[in-house]
Amino acid sequence: MDAISLDKAQLNDALYEKMAGEQQKYRAWLITLPPDEILDHAAEFVVREDILVEMEALELPPEQAAALLASATPLTAVCREWNSVETHHMEDLRDVIEDYTEKLASKGRERPSVLDGLKRPPQQGQGRGTPSKHSGPEL
Repeated sequence: MDAISLDKAQLNDALYEKMAGEQQKYRAWLITLPPDEILDHAAEFVVREDILVEMEALELPPEQAAALLASATPLTAVCREWNSVETHHMEDLRDVIEDYTEKLASKGRERPSVLDGLKRPPQQGQGRGTPSKHSGPEL
């Protein structure tokens, strides 16, 4: 396929199709592995899927799309590049955990405890040290 003769939309479509085909081959290989090895590749599989989602919506300029399309394995190339970039993934997760648990804790401070509903006011004749007549419900 001559990348230069394709317009912008065709280039991006051709690139996406090439990357999607590459992912299909990767998936076919992955499912031949034993379960523990599949799990070892789970994060990479998800990143590759995420790249495809972005590529479906992304409109690269023609020269960039053509350059990536010229790669034998453009999805693998982008995935390798992603893996070499320093991200703040773990810090972002920590922030989400802390924010979420703070929301939960603040909701707990705003409403009464479940145990508050179990507390009964003292009944007549049951002052301090005065034993009740019976402990069961009145009939």
